[in-house]
Amino acid sequence: MINNPKISIIIPVYNVEKYISQCLESAINQSLKDIEIIIVDDCGSDNSMDIAKEYAKNDNRIKIIKNSQNQGPFTSRNNAVLVANGEYLVFLDSDDFLDLRACEIAYNATKNGYYDVVKFSAYNYENGNTTIFDKILENDSFESLEEYANYMYRQKGYPRWNLWSIIVKRDIYLKAFEILNSKDRIIMAEDALMSFVLWNLSNKFCHICDILYYYRQNENSTTRSKNDEIISRNSKDSKIAKVFVENLKYYEYCDRLMYRKINKIVFKIYDKYFRFKRRLRVKFGV
Repeated sequence: MINNPKISIIIPVYNVEKYISQCLESAINQSLKDIEIIIVDDCGSDNSMDIAKEYAKNDNRIKIIKNSQNQGPFTSRNNAVLVANGEYLVFLDSDDFLDLRACEIAYNATKNGYYDVVKFSAYNYENGNTTIFDKILENDSFESLEEYANYMYRQKGYPRWNLWSIIVKRDIYLKAFEILNSKDRIIMAEDALMSFVLWNLSNKFCHICDILYYYRQNENSTTRSKNDEIISRNSKDSKIAKVFVENLKYYEYCDRLMYRKINKIVFKIYDKYFRFKRRLRVKFGV
């Protein structure tokens, strides 16, 4: 086990025995060797974890943690972050896979830790064929959140709320737990919620053109559903998540040019909530 790896690759696993080997092969064979791979057993019913355990026997960079019950990808990722040691995090869905130079290229783009978030491009992968899923047209960098938001919300088809197309500092992700409850069960739009919070906690951003991720069109994935009712229902465990999703739907309908309004509404609720908690702690010791 590497004590302080450059990158932690986080892989929640639930009923993906058909794809898990390709996913793990892409992680284990990264050209950057200074990594750790954290597999989260989310209590599936197939042989996915038996396959994962066989890989772990032969690679001491692999760490397996197990949820007490099925918790979904949001909580599974959060559980992994809490035990991760990497300077940066890469999120890999267990039915997808990485380019073998993904970690090396993305980490080099951080410029020795200067950038908080590096975003890269992705392929859509279906039946052995690849098409461009998300293509960044040119390398670019942004020196503030305001600069980044002004750029992103004016691009056609943006923002892309995908955790698997970024590399992000672990310390920033941990700060997000001061805003979001890491144990909330959020099944739909979890990437959008967490991405939004991570953006607001970051200052330096970088885009690179390299296509480093292969996103598989898996019909069994919950992310394939676009039903707004399901999104809202599965976000009800977190008040801030519900507020975010409702505002996101409205503001994206208005060409997503209302970044500051979303920001103010969500974080005003966050500040009020945590001030209330602090008063309770001071007064009652709870």
